Amino acid sequence: MKPLPLNDTHGEIWRATAGLRRRYSSLWLRQHVIQTLTGSAEKTQEKRLATSAALVETALGIGGARVPVARVTDLDPAAFQEHFVTKQTPVVFSGRGSAWPCSRWNAEYIAGVARDATVRLLRVAPNEPKGRPGEGFNVGYDEVAESMREGGDVYARFSGLLHERPELVEDLDINWFRDMRRDHKKFENWGFFMGGAGTATALHGSIAPNLFLQITGEKRWYIYPCQTAGFFAPEVKGSPYFYSYVDVNDPGKSPIAEVAPGWVADLEPGDILYVPPFAWHQVHNPSATIAVGYRWMDVGQAWRVSKVQTILAATCTNPPPWKAKGHKDLPSLLDSIDY
Repeated sequence: MKPLPLNDTHGEIWRATAGLRRRYSSLWLRQHVIQTLTGSAEKTQEKRLATSAALVETALGIGGARVPVARVTDLDPAAFQEHFVTKQTPVVFSGRGSAWPCSRWNAEYIAGVARDATVRLLRVAPNEPKGRPGEGFNVGYDEVAESMREGGDVYARFSGLLHERPELVEDLDINWFRDMRRDHKKFENWGFFMGGAGTATALHGSIAPNLFLQITGEKRWYIYPCQTAGFFAPEVKGSPYFYSYVDVNDPGKSPIAEVAPGWVADLEPGDILYVPPFAWHQVHNPSATIAVGYRWMDVGQAWRVSKVQTILAATCTNPPPWKAKGHKDLPSLLDSIDY
């Protein structure tokens, strides 16, 4: 799927980098295959990183700036699919969930509902040294709530709490989420997020589309189309979780952050953000926050968006798909990855 220009400058960047981006994708896949078969692909990696550097240099020579994510008050599923899903473009449904019962949630309420439940904490903040398998540790939601009150940095990310406490799902309009995806398949995953001001999650991408509901507090999202992967030189680790060490919140250190075609969105309570499959995103919490992400699987859509990244996800070895299925939630899966 060809990338759509976000504005005229971004269109110029897409045209100027088309060949380099194709080369980068080819080298990304080649390195993955060689490493999977032999354990090492140093020469291919050198070529891949050199191509990424050329991409960055070309884009910086043109210049550019991120644009705001479009906002709508509401859309029916057909219009949502036509104007945003098929164009791999994010959108914010302003205040769509503000009247749902979940709007009354706070840290103390969650700690009470989740009594005796734990969440695995991970090293996935921007530029934070990534861990080794099993280096995460469990904390209770009462500890997360306490950290939020005291200005600490404990952040529950990707938690499976809504699967452990399905009564929480009753406070959401589950039919709205299911109608918007339109495929009527059974697989769905709820990710729960809860943490204090100043917490963040590093630049990453996923095969699964996401409808993300901001419940309390504020959250800033930086989002980039999947075709920008070469600008960020993601690590090639055979992982189903694509990640990069580029900090797009720090353009002084990473100038490509503002120049690469991308969007920015500031979410407030009740907002719901759509994030397309394989879109690169980095998230920051300027205030204490509670939020929920609804993900599903659409392999056909993923294939149309990026054949290379679909192949990379389907042939992951770190861990392989059959082992990934054995994890009860995303935090435990991420903690099994050898970074």
